[in-house]
Amino acid sequence: MSETGRTAGAATGAGSTGSVRSGRRRALLLHILTDAGLVLGGALGLAAFVAIAQDHGGLGYDTPSYWLAGKNVLAGAHLYDTDPYSTLSLYTYPPIFAQLFVPLSLLPELFVAWVWRVSGVLCLRYLTGSWPATVVCCAFIPVLTELAISNVTLQLAVVILFAMRDKRGAYLLPWAAMIKFGPALIVPYLWFHKPESRRPLVIGTLVFLAACLVSIGLSPRDWSDYVDMLRFQNTTSLSGTQVIHLIPSGGGIDFVARFALAGIVALLAAYWGRGWLAYAAASITCPVMAISRFAPLVGLWRFRPAGWPGATRAGEAPAANSRTPTGPAPAEAAP
Repeated sequence: MSETGRTAGAATGAGSTGSVRSGRRRALLLHILTDAGLVLGGALGLAAFVAIAQDHGGLGYDTPSYWLAGKNVLAGAHLYDTDPYSTLSLYTYPPIFAQLFVPLSLLPELFVAWVWRVSGVLCLRYLTGSWPATVVCCAFIPVLTELAISNVTLQLAVVILFAMRDKRGAYLLPWAAMIKFGPALIVPYLWFHKPESRRPLVIGTLVFLAACLVSIGLSPRDWSDYVDMLRFQNTTSLSGTQVIHLIPSGGGIDFVARFALAGIVALLAAYWGRGWLAYAAASITCPVMAISRFAPLVGLWRFRPAGWPGATRAGEAPAANSRTPTGPAPAEAAP
């Protein structure tokens, strides 16, 4: 072998060794952070569970409004009140969601609250990809806040991520967008980067519109009241200890401004092919922004680069001895 060849080989070997050492250091650091996160997240999660259970047995803040709305559908009572968003048990979603919630409203309220909260934990498991990662993410305060109030934020985030990983999820997107509008922002990314999702998107939208027509036919008054409620909320000031807003004077105006900004981000994400950015924009956009609405950002763990310790490419399984909180392959590797 020539001197030049030996020199090139030595340089390549040195570079490879350096890369291996760097990877090992990165893996060790991630393992240390994971262990610390397991301890902190586990402790905070346990403390949150005790605190939640002591608050009226764990009814939560938002789930009672869904349960009561289902009861009102059965009783033929009004679904909507002209009260600010911060009012306890205020129902602000379309009538069709209340109608779908009727079966659960036949069960005890406290039982439904805990079933919904458990579903939130399972959603975290899907968003993070493993149970260790689920525990670690409990160190992220918005996650515990979301589990305490039991909103639909985590459930909608799962629909978004599922739609990005499997074309069947696109059938559910119109239903998710109906509730908090934000999930609709993932459509441009799916349309241009997941062409196999186009047909499910169209079919899902048509089925959803047909269901809405049936719902309107069953209760036109509720839909009229829903529109009136949105008009009222458009003029009310946003308030609350955790509420975040750009324009506090009007809930509707603030949402339009935030939705427009998120829409620009979503379009840029579709143009650049950044799935993680599209997911972030769609999952945290909602009519009323609060600290707990950042909980779905834990799903960004699924978009980690394939070169990270524990990350896997599509179709590959993680190493059997891996201690990193891993799950199925990332939805899309970030650049």
